[in-house]
Amino acid sequence: MPPCSFPTPTIRSLRWHLSDLRRTLGPGVRIEGDPLTVCLPPSSEYDADTSDPLHAATAPPLHAELLDGLGFTDCPGFDIWLTVERHRLRHFVETLAYEDGLAALAEGDTAVRLAGQAVALDALNADFHALLVRSLVASGDRAGARLHAGTCQRIFEEQFGAGLPAEVQQALAAPDTRASALPATPLAVRSYLEAADACLSAGAISPALSHLRVAGGLAERTGNPDLQAEAQLALAGALIHGAGGRGAEVADLLHRVLSLSRNGNPAVRSAAYRELGFLAVQRGFPASGLRWLEQATTAAAGLAGLAGETAKALGVRGMLATDTADYPAALEALNESVRLAAAMQGARQEAFARAMLGRVHLLTGDNPAAASELDRSLHLVGTEHWTAFRPFVESLRSEVHLAAGEPQEAEDLADHATALAESFGDRCYLDAAAHAKAQVLRTRGDDAGARTWIARGLRPDLWYRWFRGRNLDLACTLSLPAEPRRAARYAEELGELSSRYGHDELTVRAYSFRAVLGDAAAATAIPLLAGRISNPLLTEHLVRRRQL
Repeated sequence: MPPCSFPTPTIRSLRWHLSDLRRTLGPGVRIEGDPLTVCLPPSSEYDADTSDPLHAATAPPLHAELLDGLGFTDCPGFDIWLTVERHRLRHFVETLAYEDGLAALAEGDTAVRLAGQAVALDALNADFHALLVRSLVASGDRAGARLHAGTCQRIFEEQFGAGLPAEVQQALAAPDTRASALPATPLAVRSYLEAADACLSAGAISPALSHLRVAGGLAERTGNPDLQAEAQLALAGALIHGAGGRGAEVADLLHRVLSLSRNGNPAVRSAAYRELGFLAVQRGFPASGLRWLEQATTAAAGLAGLAGETAKALGVRGMLATDTADYPAALEALNESVRLAAAMQGARQEAFARAMLGRVHLLTGDNPAAASELDRSLHLVGTEHWTAFRPFVESLRSEVHLAAGEPQEAEDLADHATALAESFGDRCYLDAAAHAKAQVLRTRGDDAGARTWIARGLRPDLWYRWFRGRNLDLACTLSLPAEPRRAARYAEELGELSSRYGHDELTVRAYSFRAVLGDAAAATAIPLLAGRISNPLLTEHLVRRRQL
């Protein structure tokens, strides 16, 4: 957003307050720079410091709030900012407890305490319950695991009218003991890995997973940690990208890969870090995602033959930066991913990175650039016969056609993307296609049809939290004229979730809806929340609503 120009009285008031703040904090504290930064002496005590998410190793106490017990209703803009930061920080603490538990479980240490802390922080997160059940099973306490599964089932029945989450059922089940009659040799393991790869290329997910589980069992019998790491990485990748695995099972697999490959193949370690980063991005853990992706690029840096891994890590980093509305960083990471992928003729990675570039340009209003990147991505998808990825690119391209005043082309692509996404059962792509289809119907004047489609994009068991937020944003838009109460509920959900997950532009949009619905405090907070986002399309939106 363009820099703000303050009238002279406001500048005088700011200087006075800063001077008073310096006097209050004492001579050891420096307040300087533009934007302002506060430099505290080492002896200072403060609630939290998550300013460097790449290297954050500590967090506030589990049940503490930021500025606990304080309210600022006389300063509504700051009060809302504080609410947003409290959501974000609490989610940061939950993530640390969960991921520390996963790491402990992979190392064979007890993870029950950490998993219990995660559940105490968010009793409605199925992954946290699954980790606790896995930890109890690993410690030999199957009775405790069954008891907690019963508790989890009661919580989910009371809150959602649903049964025991699939992740918890999976954690409670006996481990898969299927094994091949073949001797456990490296050749047998690689044979199953090759068979699985062929199945994945053909879109046959179930037989691929079966082959990969057998490969994992054989690799474990060989006693070779490098081979075990490779087999478990392949299984985790297939679960994530083929079967929509987003929970404790795949995270546990990836942590075990890191434990097994501590002194092994850097390509395997880099890939495991990158997949953990991908999971963190899709589940809305941006600080965690940054740390994993930093480790992925460090593991791949300067090593021959690992440019492809660097390109993939940068592609995921571009996703994360887009989700958190850091569009300049997203463009930088994705352009470098494209450059590396093209140099090594990695057509699929180039197609992925160009699709993500197209998303950035779509979100920031550069429709010609979005069309160019998405068309190039579709060309590469076609040459690679990568049909499974096509619905994602087509959904975005449909929205660009719509923005360019080409409704028929937009409708054709939205319909094709929807059919493909349905056939593959990929929730990410289904949610993207639902947004595109709803936009087409809205432009045509069919608001009822648009609401039906956006409701499909808000079904439970989502794979990618940013897409749910984007669909909530459109649901607010569609409900606002005729159903303001429904719009208010959508805006409240969007505001709370997006602030937890670091989706800053969606947070601004949530408060923008609340302001339109008469929330004066929300209107006051919008310039503060939007200040760091560089997006001309968002600026135009807020100016049009007179919220800047």
